[in-house]
Amino acid sequence: DSLWSLHRAIRDARELIYIESPQFARTAYPSGPPKPQEIDLVSDILATLLLRPNLRLIVCTPRESDFAQTYKGWSRQHYKARNDAVSALLAAVPDRVAVFHPVGFPGRTAFIRTTTVIVDDVWSLTGATHIRRRGMTFDGSAAIASFDRQMDNGYSKNVRANRRNLMAAKMAIAPPGAGSSSADWLRLGHPVSAFQLVSEWLSEGGLGKIQSFWPGPADTTVLPATPDMADPDGSNGATFSTTFASLLAESG
Repeated sequence: DSLWSLHRAIRDARELIYIESPQFARTAYPSGPPKPQEIDLVSDILATLLLRPNLRLIVCTPRESDFAQTYKGWSRQHYKARNDAVSALLAAVPDRVAVFHPVGFPGRTAFIRTTTVIVDDVWSLTGATHIRRRGMTFDGSAAIASFDRQMDNGYSKNVRANRRNLMAAKMAIAPPGAGSSSADWLRLGHPVSAFQLVSEWLSEGGLGKIQSFWPGPADTTVLPATPDMADPDGSNGATFSTTFASLLAESG
């Protein structure tokens, strides 16, 4: 259900797609003409970016994989899949895609445990349905799609406030207090200026508040697991026994 909902929302996007997720990767790997259920949200995003020159994309995802250290091959597949998705988007529309990693304590990365996608500050999906194939078709999860009928200059008040608060938290921007607001907080209030703010910070190295996109480890001491092992497709009848056997093989 999340996959179908995101598929429609992304194709209707006009101004800004904001994504927070533990992973950002393709949600389908069709070997031929895609089947009806083989929907790749990354391809959807790219097609919509190419169709609408005013559309922009912000992706906030942790620097580190969300897989346990035991499953090193799974983490390598995570990085490879993320890098493939981000590289395809940056190659096509480099000036309208901004990808960053949030920072936790000084010198440490921050993790994200849930997924939120906000489109044009009028539509939102939040839950545990992560942006990868297994997240959309294999893993069990719950998510809520919502909108707000209270409009302000074409934007839903609560949806816009949610995106602004999420971005402020990930970028260490303090909300207004004592009757004053910072310039950065004000810029987060509009989709275009919010994108410009992220892009400017990335061009300046993140200013210690966010990190530029990391493609993953460069060494080959650990090889990536196959997508069918680490990112299985639950829409094509993949069985639990097959996946459990892969899990045992990976853990040794």
